[in-house]
Amino acid sequence: MLRKETTETIAHHTLCLTGGFLGIYALLIREGTFGSAETSNLILLVVSGLTGTLGELLVRLGAVGCYASGIALAVVGRRYWRPFRLRCLSIAVTTAACLACAWIPGEADPLLALYPVFFATAIQWVAYTQAAGFNSATIFSTNNLRQCVEGLTDYLCTREEKYFRKFAFYGATLLCFHLGVALGWWCVQRWGIPSVLACLPLLGGGLAVTVLDERTK
Repeated sequence: MLRKETTETIAHHTLCLTGGFLGIYALLIREGTFGSAETSNLILLVVSGLTGTLGELLVRLGAVGCYASGIALAVVGRRYWRPFRLRCLSIAVTTAACLACAWIPGEADPLLALYPVFFATAIQWVAYTQAAGFNSATIFSTNNLRQCVEGLTDYLCTREEKYFRKFAFYGATLLCFHLGVALGWWCVQRWGIPSVLACLPLLGGGLAVTVLDERTK
């Protein structure tokens, strides 16, 4: 593997740690709400519309708006900036989101409390969507699990090295994401809402490796 691919992969896997951390933080602190994806929120948005719960409907629409705005901002940044600048923006926004979440009280509406996470993780999804030639999200696991299993199955069938590389990349992605989950769980058990600040060193590490990756070009 080329050095550029190596540093890009390390940066990607480091951000997977933050994705896992923020995922478990949101689930444990904000009543089982996953702040890094929109599937459940969109399903419950339809339910809110059907039941006529206007307040909940508006809050869920706001969450969709935050997520969509984050994606739109990142896509505009990708069009006009180099990837390095977009990735730095992503880390800066995620840092701000962590600081904001640390001060939002526990009695706040769980969806409203996660607006910063919806926005920040959407940007991260676009900014860190690819490494070493593989498309992979750092903020959730479903497609990464599929790709990991596909790679392993194809390798066992063909013994081709390219499939083992795919399996290894996505396997490491899943491992890093769930190491972040484990760390986040440990922090939440001890510090509660302010535990999100423990994600900041992970973001610092992600920034350091991202800078290193830029210097290998």
